Amino acid sequence: MKYKKLSIVVPIYNEEKTLEKILSKIESLSLNIEKEIILVNDASKDNTLQILQRYTDKDNFIILHNEQNLGKSQTVKKGLLESTGDLVVIQDADLEYNPENWQQFLPYFEEHGYDIVYGNRFGKNNKVIYWQNWFGNRFLSIVSSCFTYPRSRMMTTDMEVCYKMARGSIFREIAKTIRSKSNFGLEPEVTAKFSKFKIDGKHLKFKQIAIDYAPRSVEEGKHMKAFSDGFKALWEILKFNLWR
Repeated sequence: MKYKKLSIVVPIYNEEKTLEKILSKIESLSLNIEKEIILVNDASKDNTLQILQRYTDKDNFIILHNEQNLGKSQTVKKGLLESTGDLVVIQDADLEYNPENWQQFLPYFEEHGYDIVYGNRFGKNNKVIYWQNWFGNRFLSIVSSCFTYPRSRMMTTDMEVCYKMARGSIFREIAKTIRSKSNFGLEPEVTAKFSKFKIDGKHLKFKQIAIDYAPRSVEEGKHMKAFSDGFKALWEILKFNLWR
């Protein structure tokens, strides 16, 4: 099956240092598919708004704003519901992830009929800055997979990864039900819901592939707090897997 449009949802909060660089990478990336770039500003307090104004007249950009800070989960939800692409992927506004990896994702949809493809930061020899984050992500992925694998054979080595690409109709349907309001609750929630989603009585076809990852430090703008956000994510895993 040939997919015609890829929607790229970019949640943004105080990323004035990297925003233009990542958007330049996305724009210049040559893919055999139309790109729809959805930028969602989560009430940033820096110069993000002024930067976004430079993209208002570009045809393939959609720019949305939250009047107040809603957190990443609800910001991504807003972008997902605005998307129209046959495929949808989430892209952070920093430079930790490399959009060129999408070229590896697309064949799994078009040639092999997968419904979801996750990136896997642990599949390559990527740099590690904070080992507590590394171990925390591995632990959360194991706990999540304890629920998702028995249910649908969906085992995620890197559940918290940003790069989740899925068929647009599926992602938009799941987005309607996103309830998490925390910054990092999105990943456990959508993973649980992907594993429960069925089409004609069948679970979704899932794949994960190794991706590049260049982590940044707190000084460089990293938002995640290993322990507090990790405990919140653990609670979200239990909540969205055990509750209907």
